[in-house]
Amino acid sequence: MTRVAVFIDYENTRFGAREVFGDPQRDPYTFGYVKPLRLALLLKQLGEKVDPARELTAVYVYRGRPGPKSGSRAQAGSARQFDEWESQPLVSVRSRPLRYQPTAWSLGKPTAWRAEEKGIDVLMALDIAIGARDDNYDIAVVMSADSDLAPAIEVALDAGKRVETAMWWSPDHPHRRMRVPVTGPRFLVQVL
Repeated sequence: MTRVAVFIDYENTRFGAREVFGDPQRDPYTFGYVKPLRLALLLKQLGEKVDPARELTAVYVYRGRPGPKSGSRAQAGSARQFDEWESQPLVSVRSRPLRYQPTAWSLGKPTAWRAEEKGIDVLMALDIAIGARDDNYDIAVVMSADSDLAPAIEVALDAGKRVETAMWWSPDHPHRRMRVPVTGPRFLVQVL
């Protein structure tokens, strides 16, 4: 059995789907939502041509957690989404609170906010690197176009793990692809 762990940068994946398959300016906010377990099973399946003994053993989903400035509706919706994902076998949600930057002021006080994910990529990178060191997987499938993950991927490769990167991609959006330099006896595959 070849143990496969899938690491999904959720917002990166969602925005990539919006960009490649839709119109981010016109499509509803929910366009691009994915079901992490189904996506992970698809990614595992794509590699079965090379290694039919692949077994999905873990799915990690990384996403910011809305706070009060996002509103109670966003908080409740996010909590329901996290609960749904974690109720599925193999799925673990890894999150950090969103950080808010003011975008509008009235009488010297902020009145509108823009939410930003901070620390999600670092959390994902740590899980990839530590998981490789602790022998938690044989193959890491990294669903993200974020090149900040390259050092963690290099650590996994140096630990003798196979790494596959995946992201929505089309010739019209070639910049969505993560590039990881590979030297020496490392094995990196890019899919999707």
